[in-house]
Amino acid sequence: MPEQQVTAIQAIQAILAPALGISAVGLLLLSLSNRYSTIINRIRLLNDEKRKFSRHIGEKGDLAYPDTVRFMSIAKQTEELLLRSRYVRNAILSMQTAIGMFVLSSVTIAVNLFVTTEKLRAIPLMIFIVGMVSLFIGMIFYSMEVYRSYKIILLEVKGEE
Repeated sequence: MPEQQVTAIQAIQAILAPALGISAVGLLLLSLSNRYSTIINRIRLLNDEKRKFSRHIGEKGDLAYPDTVRFMSIAKQTEELLLRSRYVRNAILSMQTAIGMFVLSSVTIAVNLFVTTEKLRAIPLMIFIVGMVSLFIGMIFYSMEVYRSYKIILLEVKGEE
């Protein structure tokens, strides 16, 4: 046991402190999961539309000018959406890592309450910092995805003009 007696309430508070990070990241993950699902569905719809144009080309040899413009727009949008989906995937994985680190830091805080080895005292803080860095990396990917989403809308609007 450590030199100072820790009450059960203090121990629970110390162990659950990283849980605030888990809750916050969980909300971000919910948002990202919805975005990821939307992006994947959009890619599938565009691929379906592209297959229809390809069938039309196979049957009749070419497309009318508006259809050609749309076909090229689909190709550009799909490329951008694939990049965007990678950003969202990376953000999700980074944030899941952050949650794992927050849980692990709670466990190591609990271990530190009962083990008095000086070497173990810094481990919960280091793990928590790794979780925060992972969260920051996830937010960077999230920001990149938001920037890309605007670029894709511009592609679609310009393709319709």
